[in-house]
Amino acid sequence: METSASFGPMVAAEAQERHFYEAPRRAFVADGAAYNWTIHRGYFADFEPIVDFLHAVCYVFASAQAVSADEGSGWSVYLEWMRACWQGRVGDVLTELDQWQARLGEPPAGEAQTAEERRDPRRVVAQARSYLGNNRARMEYPRYRREGLPTTSSLVESLVGEVNARVKSKQKHWDRPGGAESILQLRAAVLSEDERLSRFFAQQVGCSFRKRDTFSHESEDAPAQTAA
Repeated sequence: METSASFGPMVAAEAQERHFYEAPRRAFVADGAAYNWTIHRGYFADFEPIVDFLHAVCYVFASAQAVSADEGSGWSVYLEWMRACWQGRVGDVLTELDQWQARLGEPPAGEAQTAEERRDPRRVVAQARSYLGNNRARMEYPRYRREGLPTTSSLVESLVGEVNARVKSKQKHWDRPGGAESILQLRAAVLSEDERLSRFFAQQVGCSFRKRDTFSHESEDAPAQTAA
């Protein structure tokens, strides 16, 4: 429930506990959001920065469909552009996107307000150009494969889904954000599959599993109690 500025130190602490900084090969895989790379620079600067390939191809697919006359031709364009990205030829895709942007024109100013505005080919192509252009240096997938580095964060994405299943749905409403934060902490402890779940319960106020001294010790100078 916190901002990325608070999340960065938490990720770094977890990486430290799991000895990630001691690994001979280190990679920081994320989508193209700017705050992710702020965390990378602040805490994982010597990790190889890699843009999740699946996030990149989502932009490639959307732009390929936007510039094509029908679904079939859009799929063919997508395959061509996707393979180019996978082979490290992101520049070739950017060149074609630049050409399409010139034909279509620049997108309207301001944020899209409706679904139709978000599907505007001019806007879709501009978003793909921005994403690929900003992250081009983090998309050297052939080299990553040769060096045995990951190219997707799908395992983490799947785990995020397991966390979200507990706190996000039409049947769940949070009137007090503190309640959602408590459930997130508990859910994370369950999914971590280590000792933190037992530590979590042991540290809770009023924990029923904590052994307590149930006897009260009277002062030595207190008067003795006798039966009537």
